[in-house]
Amino acid sequence: MGYKVKKGQHVIISEMFLFSVGAVIVILLYSLLNYSVEASKGVYEKEEYLTLADYIQNILYKFEICRKYNFYCSYRVTLPSKLADERYGIELKGKNITIKRLSEEMSRYIPETERKSWYKNVSIGIIKLKLDTQANLSGIGLGTWRDVVLEYINSENKVILRK
Repeated sequence: MGYKVKKGQHVIISEMFLFSVGAVIVILLYSLLNYSVEASKGVYEKEEYLTLADYIQNILYKFEICRKYNFYCSYRVTLPSKLADERYGIELKGKNITIKRLSEEMSRYIPETERKSWYKNVSIGIIKLKLDTQANLSGIGLGTWRDVVLEYINSENKVILRK
């Protein structure tokens, strides 16, 4: 029985195995953290756009009260400089509010299941609202302006967005 026993080989193999297991664990943790950060960023991004849309929409519904009682109404609105770290613009036209990125290449679609019922066509970076308002909407605003004025002109039944 002349088996030769080589000493120390099992130590090298176990060290290589432990290193490989550790590397796999680190890669999995990195991937998991990266995925969770990207997923939460998408939700946060969507909520920023929807919150601004709700805010503008609520002001426009207040203008309906002004229209009903023939009042002059004006709101000074301080806009966030960026939404989801992107420059954006707001456009009022006809019966629609559009909030969109100035760079649209990163727009992502929001599935119907995640939309609120009053948003007709929503994607990240682009929000189009069709309002049930009697007034005509017009005007363009940029987030870089910071302060804009929403003004209801009763004689023309018109809402204007201006700097």
